[in-house]
Amino acid sequence: MVGSKPLSAEIPVERAELVTKDMSLLADLLGRLYVEHAALFSCDDQDRVDGEVRSATVGGLKAGLLRYGGFDYDAVLEPAEAPTAVTVTHGCGSIATAADEHFWARGGAFMLPSGVPSTALQYDAGFALLRVPWPVTCSLAEERTSLPAADLRFESMAPVSAERQAMWASTAKFVCAELVTSGSTAISPLLAHELTRMAATVMLETFPNTAMNALYVAGPGWAPPAAVRRAAAFIEAHADQPVTLADIAAAAGVTGRSLQAAFRRYYDNTPVGYLRQARLERAYTELQDADPAAGVTVAAVARRWGWASPSQFAAAYQRRFGETPSRTLRT
Repeated sequence: MVGSKPLSAEIPVERAELVTKDMSLLADLLGRLYVEHAALFSCDDQDRVDGEVRSATVGGLKAGLLRYGGFDYDAVLEPAEAPTAVTVTHGCGSIATAADEHFWARGGAFMLPSGVPSTALQYDAGFALLRVPWPVTCSLAEERTSLPAADLRFESMAPVSAERQAMWASTAKFVCAELVTSGSTAISPLLAHELTRMAATVMLETFPNTAMNALYVAGPGWAPPAAVRRAAAFIEAHADQPVTLADIAAAAGVTGRSLQAAFRRYYDNTPVGYLRQARLERAYTELQDADPAAGVTVAAVARRWGWASPSQFAAAYQRRFGETPSRTLRT
């Protein structure tokens, strides 16, 4: 069993909250947090205005819960600077560019255009919003399809299907619960990394983009056994850090695609899968050495090692070690 070592210190969650009847204050904060825009407001009764923004940012991932209660909010939006998608929690409206228009209502989802300006019309609306960094999104697209990162583009505001729309809504709800409604002021770097990759992955699977139709170029290349050993050693040494496939491949001196193919041959796994197994090993050691009377919990250990979902951690742990994490902690 590989021994554990201290995890990296937690990183701060930057929070912004505003509850106001002043619609201009609301527009100003939204512009600074998410996308620059020129807004036009109207309402029948100022007393019914109920605006709220709750936002949390960790690294490049931004999550927000927005409410535009009791008033019309029309806006001309600048192109989004990073991939940003929205789930509608209540209300209705539309968003349009010169070439496309999308109508939405409660339960729907749409993506803010990143290459062109757009116009949004909405009334008495609420949203759960996720914004993910371009570098993570492009890196994931390149891992999955070998599409050069610079070539990634999102091509439509509407989800590809109702099923994927529901998956995006579920992801947005989960991430907002972890970052926004939890009130967290700091989380582990591993958890921040995994939440960011989760959001970017589901975004790539939900909203039409060039990676969906990229041709799979032939020949992943060959990685020698020594490179695979270097990659495995790098993973073992950095399991407590938010490393990516690109980091692992660079340490091994080969391309990501060739390393993925080699790991399947040698380990019947992917490099990222091998990394998650290494983190499970560290979690096992931590639970084995922990004193339950000191307040150590399975959920806290899972989060420190990058699992936001306790149920997913427990299932992976059971498959790997043949017992539940709670049993390891007790014995």
